[in-house]
Amino acid sequence: MKPLVSIIVPVYNIGEYVGKCLESVCGQSYENLEILVIDDGSTDESGKICDEFAAKDKRLKVYHKKNGGLSDARNFGTKKARGEFVALIDGDDFVQEEYVSRMVKVAKEDTDIVICGFNDTVPNKMTMSGREAAERLLIKQDNLEIVAWNKLYRRELFDKIRYPKGEKHEDSLTTYKILAAARVVKYIPESLYNYVAREGSIMNSADLISRLNAREKAAKEAVEYFADDEELKQAAEIAILTAKLAFMDAAAKGKIDKKYFKVNSEWIKKHNNMFQKHKFMNKKLNLYLKLNNLGLYKIFRTIV
Repeated sequence: MKPLVSIIVPVYNIGEYVGKCLESVCGQSYENLEILVIDDGSTDESGKICDEFAAKDKRLKVYHKKNGGLSDARNFGTKKARGEFVALIDGDDFVQEEYVSRMVKVAKEDTDIVICGFNDTVPNKMTMSGREAAERLLIKQDNLEIVAWNKLYRRELFDKIRYPKGEKHEDSLTTYKILAAARVVKYIPESLYNYVAREGSIMNSADLISRLNAREKAAKEAVEYFADDEELKQAAEIAILTAKLAFMDAAAKGKIDKKYFKVNSEWIKKHNNMFQKHKFMNKKLNLYLKLNNLGLYKIFRTIV
C-alpha cells in the first residue's frame, strides 16, 4: 500500500493566492493524501475559500486558529499529521501535479528527506547522509537546502524539532537541524515546486538587514547546536564567516549602510586566526579574510 502523505498548508490573508495553491494540492496525481490547511487567523476571505475546498475534497481538513505566525501554523500541522511522510507547502505557492508522487517514488526505507527543485533551481541527482546535507547547507547557504517547502520529510523528524515561534526566516533557524537528524537525503533533478514572489511575502521583504541578521543568528545557533560534533561545528563557524561577508558585500554594493562593512570586517580581522586551520577554508575565503578595506573589497568583487 502506498504510504499516507500529510500535506500541511499554512494560510494567512492570502485570498488572492490560496485557491490556486489548493487546486494544485488537491490535483496531485498521488491520491493517498491527508491535506491539513491551517488558517492562522485570517481576516480576509482565505478561511472561507479553504472551507469551500474542504466541502469538495474529503481528504482536506481546515483548522481555524488564532494567529501565531508561520512557525506556529507549521508546528500545529506537524502535530496533527498522521502520514508516514510530511510536505510543507506555503499557501501562496503552488506545486506541479507530480510533486508528491515523484518524491515518494525515491523515498526508500532508509530515506528520511527528499529534496526537489523549485522554479528555475534544479538540483543534481544526489544521495547523501543527513550530516552531509546539513554540512552542505551550512557551507553553501543555498536556498535549495534552506527552504522548508521543496522537501518530503519522514514525519518522525518533527517529533523533537519545532519551528521557532515568533521568528522571521524560520527556515534558516530550523532546516539544518532537520537535515542533520535524517539518515539519508536524496535530491531529484526536477523542478516540482513553484515559489510565488509577492509583495509583502517574507522572502521578498525589502528588509535586507533583517534577513542578514537571521542568517548570522542561525549560524551562531548552529555552532552551539553542534558543539559536540567538531566537523559540523566547524561548518557552522564557516557559516558565521560567510554571514559576515554577506553583510560586507551588501554594504559594498550600497544596499545597506557602510557601517556594516566596518563592523563585520573588524570582526573578521579579530577572529582571523580561528579560521586558518579550518577544514572548510579555501583560497577564495582566505582572500576575503585579508580584505578589510572597502575600496579593495569592491575591486576584488568585480573580478570574482
